Amino acid sequence: MTENSLRKTNRGWTTRDIMVTAIISIALGVLYIPLTYLIAWLTPLPFIVTIVVGIYFWPIIMVAYLMRKPGAALFAALVSFLVLIPFTPYGITVLSMALLLGVPIELILMAGRYKFRLWNLMLAGAVAGLIYITGQFTAFGLAIVAPSLQVILYIEAIIGGAILGGLIAKWIGDAVFKTGVISNPNES
Repeated sequence: MTENSLRKTNRGWTTRDIMVTAIISIALGVLYIPLTYLIAWLTPLPFIVTIVVGIYFWPIIMVAYLMRKPGAALFAALVSFLVLIPFTPYGITVLSMALLLGVPIELILMAGRYKFRLWNLMLAGAVAGLIYITGQFTAFGLAIVAPSLQVILYIEAIIGGAILGGLIAKWIGDAVFKTGVISNPNES
């Protein structure tokens, strides 16, 4: 059997899949380093952070979109955030962020039966944004903010996650497919 026919019949992971996912995740994890500092500097401005933080979701969603394997989002999140441990002041606690983002993205993709349609990718980003902002309410005491502003923060997180997470992941993923570096399973 050729590799393509094996991929169609077996959704399991090959060594190649693990290596490609890890390499892409490490490269995207390096992008998280300056992004983490930017988000930290913007923390006093919660309305800006809430929109911008959707950028954290696109690498995880994009790797899952490119690899099309169960568990790819969670694996990509863990590997990407492992890169951050020695380079940010948050240390090993960034792994909790990897789980906080990777698990809901993976669950949404699983619920969609790993059909990587645009709406499914945007929903994964929106749910990650929703979970992120809920965590921020707990961590930073945003519950004392006026209820109308809380609603705005939630809406921003959902929209930011959907657009900066899901939509950008689809656009960049499609651009990667067009280069031929990774074969598009929809065209095989």
